Amino acid sequence: MNGNWGKILKVDLTSGEVDDWELEERLYREFIGGSGLAAWLFFQLEGHKAEPLSPRNPLFFLNGPISGTTLPGSSRLEVCARSPLTGIWGEASIGGHVSPDLKGTGYDGVVFTGASDKPVYLYLTEEGAELRDASHLWGKDTFEVEKLLKEELEDKRVKVISIGPAGENLVKYASVVNDQGSLAGRGGMGAVMGSKKLKAVVVRGKKKSGIADQEAYKRLRKEGLDNLKKDIFTEGMHLYGTSLGIDLCSVINDLPIKNWREARWPEGTEELSGARMNETILTDRHSCYACPVACKRIVEVKGGDYAIEEGPGPEYECLGALGFMPRVGDLHAVVKANQLCNAYGMDAISTGGTIAYAIEAFENGLITEKDTEGMTLDWGRPDNLLELVRKIALREGFGDELAEGCRLMSQKYGGEEFAMHVKGMECPMHDPRALWSMAVGYATGIRGACHNKDINLGLEMGISALEEIGYPNTKSQNREGKAMQTIQGQAIASVCDSAVICIFAWKGMSYTLGSLRDFINAVTGFDYTNDELLEVGQRTWYLKRAIGNLCGMTREDDQVPQRIINPHLEGTASDAVKALNKVMSLDSKFADRIQGERAVKYYKLALDKLLIPNMSRILMLIARLMSLASKDRRFMKADTEEALRKRVDFDFMLEEYYQLRRIDERGYPEREVLEDLGLDEVSQSLHGIA
Repeated sequence: MNGNWGKILKVDLTSGEVDDWELEERLYREFIGGSGLAAWLFFQLEGHKAEPLSPRNPLFFLNGPISGTTLPGSSRLEVCARSPLTGIWGEASIGGHVSPDLKGTGYDGVVFTGASDKPVYLYLTEEGAELRDASHLWGKDTFEVEKLLKEELEDKRVKVISIGPAGENLVKYASVVNDQGSLAGRGGMGAVMGSKKLKAVVVRGKKKSGIADQEAYKRLRKEGLDNLKKDIFTEGMHLYGTSLGIDLCSVINDLPIKNWREARWPEGTEELSGARMNETILTDRHSCYACPVACKRIVEVKGGDYAIEEGPGPEYECLGALGFMPRVGDLHAVVKANQLCNAYGMDAISTGGTIAYAIEAFENGLITEKDTEGMTLDWGRPDNLLELVRKIALREGFGDELAEGCRLMSQKYGGEEFAMHVKGMECPMHDPRALWSMAVGYATGIRGACHNKDINLGLEMGISALEEIGYPNTKSQNREGKAMQTIQGQAIASVCDSAVICIFAWKGMSYTLGSLRDFINAVTGFDYTNDELLEVGQRTWYLKRAIGNLCGMTREDDQVPQRIINPHLEGTASDAVKALNKVMSLDSKFADRIQGERAVKYYKLALDKLLIPNMSRILMLIARLMSLASKDRRFMKADTEEALRKRVDFDFMLEEYYQLRRIDERGYPEREVLEDLGLDEVSQSLHGIA
């Protein structure tokens, strides 16, 4: 079988038995691999009947056919289980350098069942698999574990996936960590590892799975690399990392501030921007396996209260959640908090979202100093931020409450209206008031509020389009077409998570379904058409939705906090969103016409020196010109009456979504939809035998 090995390793942590699980080629054709295949195997193991932290909850580490190849973006694998944070299907993607070594062992992945009675780690190589004692590693952070295991195994090249104290202490949003700064962050997969007493997975492998069409593969890889060299999004990521988004998203009011209460924070934007990081603490750039983008930051803070040794720096989401949400405008403190989250093994988005909820609850008298052991919670307190991160990871004092996430906290203390989550998962750092379809994506996301389980973010910003599959672009901050856009975007994202490919690299290479199809076909030889690939994406989405239903999820859970759809009084920045769309569209058309190394060199120089460093100013200027031309007074205008008329029309979009998706009154996919996609067993479990 090309692209896949046709087997995964099955590890029973209760008995210590290790076996091969051979899989039919049909399953790879129907689910590709990654989280799609994991969801099907999870259903077969009846994981939906297991409590998230019980031994019966199966935990998957799965590659896809693209994983471990040399295509840009092939560095990722999926970590999946029932989520202890949400109680429904959980999955998280991890990058770095572990994926190719896992594939090199001759397995497509590993599934862990049961639970050990003592700490263990799995050591997996081409020669075999072995569970080893990890008692000496228990209590140590992820940075220490990686270092100690490489020393213990006398091999600096082994790849280590591990949990820190947060996972051991079953923090509901504990993460899984590789390469210190690459995390499977969302949904609490680290807590699932902790509940199984699985401290780490160590892999080393050099086997190469087959490529079906070598000539097509080489051509597609070259085309992808060429496109990356002249793509504005990719070049921006190289220059500033994902923190490029701090300036851009601030301009269009897409970056949540003070627990989603404010639209603008100029001082914070300046202090926490990618440019400021470059000027002050950046020491190097780091790349995941086989990726020329090098979007990861290496930083060092010398001296002071927030000194850190050279190591991975924060991503956009971390800066938003740990900086903008609690309104901490000190770059050094936020970088330190991010490093602590990485070392403890903890999702920064949920950490920041939960802390922001607690601050607002304290502000409203729902949480008091009696609860916090004398700590005064307030906005803009870097000392509190760092102390709370530590307390959460160790479940110490008030940190034991915060470790449960904002949903459970709000149910206990009150203030559910400002607990910013969907299905228990804290919302990521993109605001539906700027990008309307994000509201539908958050509400119907298969793992809760998420900006990566559809491609709405790129569609709304003008980075991509659905015209190749027959759907026109939708208008900014307009309800028409958003439901169908979300449905198709969810299908495409499902394919990405099954393939598995980094969505950032894919964006830079072309961001089309056709390119994704060609990559998968060249590797597997399956010869999918666009329609067939979309069907795989839909099958995968409906399967995960049904798993959520089997875990107890209904229509009542498909809601977003009212705060994130009620408009900011500062205005909507609608023209700024339109300006961003125009810039991205023009760049795409212009880049397609650039040929030759010399032309690409000068274009990159223009991007590096002129366009990207001044992007926020350019967008502001274009937006103001557009506003004048249309006599639109909404841009950054404190006009309460006008602002209130711009409430996100969430109810309309959601109801249209249900109709198009054929979701019944309970929130279940209709029987016929599941059966048409070949999910008869799932339909019978959900609806009963017809």
